[in-house]
Amino acid sequence: MPTQIKNKEGAELFSHEGELREALEAAAEERVDLTKAVLDGVDLSGMNLEDMNLRQVSLRGANLRGANLENANLAGANLLEAHLRGANLEHTDMREVLLAGANLEGCNLEGARLVGANLAGINAQGANLEGSDLARANLEGSNLEGCNLEDARMSEANLSRVNLRRANLEGADLDGANLTRADLRSANLEKADLRDSLLEGANLRDANLEKAQLDRAHLTNACFDSANLERASFAAATLTGASFHGANLDRVKGFKMPEPE
Repeated sequence: MPTQIKNKEGAELFSHEGELREALEAAAEERVDLTKAVLDGVDLSGMNLEDMNLRQVSLRGANLRGANLENANLAGANLLEAHLRGANLEHTDMREVLLAGANLEGCNLEGARLVGANLAGINAQGANLEGSDLARANLEGSNLEGCNLEDARMSEANLSRVNLRRANLEGADLDGANLTRADLRSANLEKADLRDSLLEGANLRDANLEKAQLDRAHLTNACFDSANLERASFAAATLTGASFHGANLDRVKGFKMPEPE
């Protein structure tokens, strides 16, 4: 008996003899357009879905561990609580995707487009997000410890309460981002753009901010203890209650030590 893959309206997108996984493998091989397909809870672990059109697909709670989704189109997809540990999402289109609560630990997301995506509460520890576009994405409360975010674009992203300990953010664009109470201990923020960002109560102890731009940033009660701030710029930044004990302030621009509260 053939297995049917249907879209959200109940229309058939593809039919194949065998189990659902076999049908999906056949669809992937034939590069079938699976826009709006309903695949909640399916096991796609280790599958090759490279270049597939999965736009607005529903994969809620699906198992995509170790799957290859390079260059796939997942724009607008529902991946809430999906398991993507170790998946390859290089250059994948994930604009406006729903990924809240998903497991992205160890994923390769290099160059992925995640503009406006909902990533609240994800676990992406150790993931590679180099050069990814996370502009206006919501990452509130997520775990990005040890992630590679070099040259990532995160302008106006919500990164409040995010764990970014030991993360590599060299050259990252965080212009206007919300990093309230973010944990950035020992993170590398060399040459990062943090202009107009919100870092109230953030912990940047032992972080490297050499040549970082913090102009007009809101740094109330932020901790920069033992941080490297050599040649960083603080023009017009709000520094009320911020601490700089043991910080390297060599050749810092626009900096005036805040009065203790």
